[in-house]
Amino acid sequence: MKIAVMADLHLNKTVYKVMDRKNPQLPFRNVDFMNSFEYMVDQCVNAIKPDLLVIGGDVYDKCYFPSNEIRGFFSSQLSKLAIAKIPVIILIGNHDISKKSHALQDIGELKLKNIVVIEKPTITSFKDTQLFIFPYSLDVEQKKKTIKEDFMDFVKEIHAKKNDKPSIFFGHFGVKGATINQYSGDEEIEGEETETKTTTTTIKKDYKNRSVNDISCDDLDSIGADYVILGDYHKHQILPTHKCIAMYPGSIEKTSFSEIDQDKGFVVYDSEQEVKGKMGKCSFIKYPNCRPMLELKGNFMDMKNAFNKVDCKEYQDAVVKFTYTGKSSELIDFQTGEEAFKKEIREKLNPINIDVINKAKDDKQEEATQLEQNIMENGHFSNEDVIDAVREMTKERIKDEKEMQLTIDLADEIYNETIEMVGK
Repeated sequence: MKIAVMADLHLNKTVYKVMDRKNPQLPFRNVDFMNSFEYMVDQCVNAIKPDLLVIGGDVYDKCYFPSNEIRGFFSSQLSKLAIAKIPVIILIGNHDISKKSHALQDIGELKLKNIVVIEKPTITSFKDTQLFIFPYSLDVEQKKKTIKEDFMDFVKEIHAKKNDKPSIFFGHFGVKGATINQYSGDEEIEGEETETKTTTTTIKKDYKNRSVNDISCDDLDSIGADYVILGDYHKHQILPTHKCIAMYPGSIEKTSFSEIDQDKGFVVYDSEQEVKGKMGKCSFIKYPNCRPMLELKGNFMDMKNAFNKVDCKEYQDAVVKFTYTGKSSELIDFQTGEEAFKKEIREKLNPINIDVINKAKDDKQEEATQLEQNIMENGHFSNEDVIDAVREMTKERIKDEKEMQLTIDLADEIYNETIEMVGK
């Protein structure tokens, strides 16, 4: 038995207000995600031929704004699957839902035999396998309960009804310890200093979910399922569980430059397959046609040198980003040559879009970057971060030293009183 699992389709994802060249009625990012989903559906219909397809949530990026064209496209792909007699289970994701309803209500109300939309935690069987299906529910969206409370209630129900059959848990939520790739970033390490400049080495840095209030890998093990396959986080990854094999298939297309080095695709569970490594009886099917993304980073000379090494055939129709990270004193060189550089890139790559991000370095921006990293790591401001930020803003805006000190003292006093009140 084969079960294909896709997640985080985000079919109406719109980051750039740039229309597609072949479908000018839609933003090009919409078309990118639609192309990816169609490729994967065609793989299922023509090559993999699974017994079941599970879509693990976030069919849409914004539940309020799926256009008729995108809704029609999604329905056409479901029709392909229905004609091929491939049943489909669709979980509601947090992007699909609002306080009162969800964007897949029209599909659910059709009540098609082989296409089922799951709105609440559900236990069912498919062939010889028990399926535990845990969507992002309206109860959680309306804050009637937390996602962890909803999960723990469902685990109790699973324990009461679980049998000896093989079992797979499908859900849509974040896990403590998993990589939150949407917030991945770069970290620069200073290297060798020469007469003209100090070289830097850029390393990729992944941010992990550290929230103690979220579902943990131990919680996943407590389900008692053989496999746990989740939607929500966009990076394909295997989770560090001990009793079950747990993973995210990841999103079907690169959603931002934070995912520039990631493979995209979907997962296929095959009960007849031998257990292989950390994925067990699952295989990752790579999507080969992701939108090319090219980031040129550093000062102007760094960017020019990096572009000279690029294989232009590989980056046709790319999304291009200039990220200036040189010194403020060198910025004039970049600004003077920027338009000519853009023209050269347009001639060689025919990019769909070029963005420019200015991160010129000075002391204050270095402090801001460190504060941003602290927030990413911890998920919130610490008390010290808040009061330090107030102090820095006060020093910047009030030049009279006596008035500045009085303002800082007052801010300290108000903040400390607030902390005491919250503590009580």
